[in-house]
Amino acid sequence: MKAIEQASGIPVEELMERVGEALFHRLLQEITPESSVLFLCGRGNNGGDGFVAARLLRKHCNVSVYLPAGRPSTPESKHAYRRVSRKCLVKEEELDAILRTCDLIVDAVYGFGFHGSLDPAMKQLFSKINQLEKRVISVDINSGCECDTALCDSDAVRSDLTLAIDCWKPFHRMRKEHGRFRRAELLDLSLPHPAGSSYLEMDEEKFFAGFPKKQENDYKSTYGETLLIGGSYGMAGALALNITGARTVGTPYIHAALPHEIYGIAASRFLTPVFHPYGPDNWREVLEPLIHSCSSLCFGSGSTHLAHKGEILDLILQESRVPVVLDAEALRLLEHNMYILRFARCPVILTPHIGEFAMVTGLPKAMIADQKIKTALEFARSYRVIVVLKGANTVVAFPDGELYLNQSGNQALAQAGSGDLLTGILTGILTMTRDVHTAVCMAVWLHGYLAEYGMKYHSMQNFPLESYPALMDELFRAHGR
Repeated sequence: MKAIEQASGIPVEELMERVGEALFHRLLQEITPESSVLFLCGRGNNGGDGFVAARLLRKHCNVSVYLPAGRPSTPESKHAYRRVSRKCLVKEEELDAILRTCDLIVDAVYGFGFHGSLDPAMKQLFSKINQLEKRVISVDINSGCECDTALCDSDAVRSDLTLAIDCWKPFHRMRKEHGRFRRAELLDLSLPHPAGSSYLEMDEEKFFAGFPKKQENDYKSTYGETLLIGGSYGMAGALALNITGARTVGTPYIHAALPHEIYGIAASRFLTPVFHPYGPDNWREVLEPLIHSCSSLCFGSGSTHLAHKGEILDLILQESRVPVVLDAEALRLLEHNMYILRFARCPVILTPHIGEFAMVTGLPKAMIADQKIKTALEFARSYRVIVVLKGANTVVAFPDGELYLNQSGNQALAQAGSGDLLTGILTGILTMTRDVHTAVCMAVWLHGYLAEYGMKYHSMQNFPLESYPALMDELFRAHGR
């Protein structure tokens, strides 16, 4: 945002006026002539934006302005403050009465420069506002929250609406993690943006633009073959969900390598995969040729009780030249053993939840939860792997610094097995979509989107993961696939 503002060539004072006008026009949709609006304006330029909007809105309803941190500190915000009618200014002793009677509170205290914790006085004020259950609109970033993370002070402002100024920030894309606003809208300032961005996007249109369409002369191996290695005694369901995920995206040729003790369970459920049962004595001779012939593979789902699992992971990382997805038990094998990732000569995709990522990295869970973007990016760069850090807003970090913050999905996926399903979807799409960055974003988005799509037929509480192929079939047909 700083770079965009500087590159625009527009003086800060003029930019502030433009933001304030955009805020004013949006706020007009929220008020009537009888409305009473309280602006909380900070000392920086975010407060200056609030001063401009308050000055313009005063002609349309009753406006009050309170300065919780004192008078403005930047030249531009000082100028905007001087243009606000003194009749609007609220003294500290008047604040409680106005908070009780106002219809709308506009939070313009802190902008994208806030870091750390709120001071005691501000915590007390914001806590009071949060308890009032008034309508609140935050300007750009909810005060008390950091722009580039999901980290918020415990008393940060909660809003009904947050208005992102000119471009989305990571804070807006991590709503499900921090829960500080109900919805967000973008206020476009028509500023020139750089041609590229390290933040990747995915939606239904982009998904089908990247997904191959079957041609008349295609055959079962046109797009390659998918290899799923997983399962163990007592955990056949995890491999079954891998297969379900791969079948969801219509992977034409699936190889499922599994311990012989669960072969009967899996083979009785699925007809189309080619199964490769193996035991402690022949695992290498079964797996090695498959690793060399597949187009993508995954390992680890349900492999807790698998014999020779460490040796299988070593074989995969040493021999594979195609994308490898490591999930569940494969991640646990990396604890105190991460150096082996540096020897891989293929794209490696890790799919941990926070607990697994804490185990792999040695970092506290709380630190990862507060700094998901930073920790995922640092690990991806250091070990040259792709990190799919699962959560309410899954974070996908790439070794080159690119980032995808997923917006799809809901709490229907908060159940055992949803990660195994994602692993199968991801491995299947990696078979058919050669651009690894695009494929990973497509898979993560689709995994969440189908949970939303399935709300037409299923409950949130008892959502059946095995319904994914049928749900995707509807989507394929809607797009002529």
